[in-house]
Amino acid sequence: MEVAGLDNNQIKVKSLKAGSTPIREKDLDKLLKAGLASHRLAFTTNYKDLVGAELFFLAVGTPSLTSGRIDLSQIKSATDALAAVIEHTDGYPIVVVKSTVVPGTARDLKKRLETLSAKKAGVDFGVCSNPEFLREGSAIHDTLHPDRIVLGVEDARTSRVMKDFCKRFYGKNTPEIVETDHSTAELVKYASNAFLATKVSFTNLMARICEKLPQSNIDEVAHAMGLDPRIGGLFLEAGPGFGGSCFPKDVQALVTYAEGLGVDSSFLRAVQKINETQPNHVLSLSKDSLGELTGKVVAVLGVSFKPGTDDIRESRAIKLIEVLLRDGARPRIYDPNALENAKEILGSSVTYCKSALQCIFGAEMVVIMNAEPEFKKLKPEDFLRLMKQPVVIDTRRMYRPDEFDGKIRLISVGRSGQVQ
Repeated sequence: MEVAGLDNNQIKVKSLKAGSTPIREKDLDKLLKAGLASHRLAFTTNYKDLVGAELFFLAVGTPSLTSGRIDLSQIKSATDALAAVIEHTDGYPIVVVKSTVVPGTARDLKKRLETLSAKKAGVDFGVCSNPEFLREGSAIHDTLHPDRIVLGVEDARTSRVMKDFCKRFYGKNTPEIVETDHSTAELVKYASNAFLATKVSFTNLMARICEKLPQSNIDEVAHAMGLDPRIGGLFLEAGPGFGGSCFPKDVQALVTYAEGLGVDSSFLRAVQKINETQPNHVLSLSKDSLGELTGKVVAVLGVSFKPGTDDIRESRAIKLIEVLLRDGARPRIYDPNALENAKEILGSSVTYCKSALQCIFGAEMVVIMNAEPEFKKLKPEDFLRLMKQPVVIDTRRMYRPDEFDGKIRLISVGRSGQVQ
């Protein structure tokens, strides 16, 4: 199987040709170099190089517009370019839409291809909606070991070709293939992400209740809930809220799309509100001990939206830092992966540190925002020795209260009895 990757960013393509990936993803560098060495993987910026391909995977960005709707300009641009490729490709090429798009997009794309290529869908070429369900940081594993494959197809030939491709690729490990129409396949992706986001916000709401109850712990509540097979334990972890390139964007897109259909989306708006207010809630936990933030040195450990990645899109840590700056605090930040990206947003408004220990030195409060293993290695004596005033807000409950003595105030999201 030969694969050609296309992008209109010449710098990115040059980097990929040299075996260097522009993103942090486990095992991606290794797979990229192996593909290049085998001469079965190539990269280009020229659509003419794609003529003759059997499958065209569309995986371009669909960012949010200010209105909340998704921006389909990249999809439309790529579709227009692919139309010329399909026009000169024999056989039965299939355009596979991997991008997250609202229902109806694939059908519009199919009509656009028919108009521009002068060919007939279902006769000369096929279109398939095939949403991805990948976790950032685990994308390679999730690609090779999917729990299901969703195929939105509307003609028998496309269905047959796509099923054969999946079975050849995965062999005996082929998961359940869910075959449906274009719009349903597109909605499955949004419904899945919105439901997972709902679990996160619901857990954070329960965490706020736990903080008001004597001897209550959200981890125990979530564990007991997760044992119910109707609920499941994944995404029942309280913290600073969800971020990244998918959940915030997809929930907002689904809200906007549903309301455009006349469907009340107040439920999903509540999910968004809990998530948007969570950084403020994190800071509210410290008011009794720290008081006004003006002039206070606050160390923030972890700025990426999840550990092991440099992605700061919709990061709750960035939102927290913006609140700190608004309230007059002097933030110091550290993240082993994401500082360069953070600089593009925060500029010179914060102090950047080279290690967790340097970051907490002289701080009057430390906020742990993601669960990087490096942060877990910090000991109570590190906070006592280096901090000016040892107040630690642990949004991930990485530290056990019984490990801290009365000289340190450990405040954990979702735990009552904050004073140690």
